Amino acid sequence: VDNQPTPPRIAVIVPVRNEEGNVAPLIAEIEAALAVLAPFEIIYVNDGSTDTTPAVLAGLMASRPHLRRIDHAQSCGQSAAVRSGVRAARAPVCVTLDGDGQNDPAFIPQLVKALEEAGPNCGLVQGQRLGRQDTGFKKFQSKTANWVRSRILNDSTRDTGCGLKCFRRKAYLALPYFDALHRFMPALVKREGY
Repeated sequence: VDNQPTPPRIAVIVPVRNEEGNVAPLIAEIEAALAVLAPFEIIYVNDGSTDTTPAVLAGLMASRPHLRRIDHAQSCGQSAAVRSGVRAARAPVCVTLDGDGQNDPAFIPQLVKALEEAGPNCGLVQGQRLGRQDTGFKKFQSKTANWVRSRILNDSTRDTGCGLKCFRRKAYLALPYFDALHRFMPALVKREGY
């Protein structure tokens, strides 16, 4: 008799730094969104938080076997946090989203469905930020950077800065690692032949 738990189908990776107030509500939203995609795992990468984020996560992990935590002793940045989470993931499909609550987990099933329906030659499905809660200047910077990047790389992506991404773990692990990798994933995944 095989007593091993069923391996997760989806891994949701959430990089966080000093997000103590957002952790519990976001986990509840992720769990609700992933109910149709079970079994799943949620991996929080605590990127050097100096608040109570680690303690909040520890308390939530006590009743959630699907919730895992990875700690960076100091802040290494979003790309490093995503990389740590993907490397620790057990699922073949990974989803990333920002820990500040600006990405709606309700879109995860749609992203996973799009990736699966596109077949094995599709390596990445990318979200797009709409109704951002940032300053006008920050939105202008992002729009300009996306325009320049799109013209140079021809990656057919409107908003690579959106933290909501769904991708095949093996496609991500084939990419070269560098800081800000998460912003160039569409072009790099395309370069890998997906």
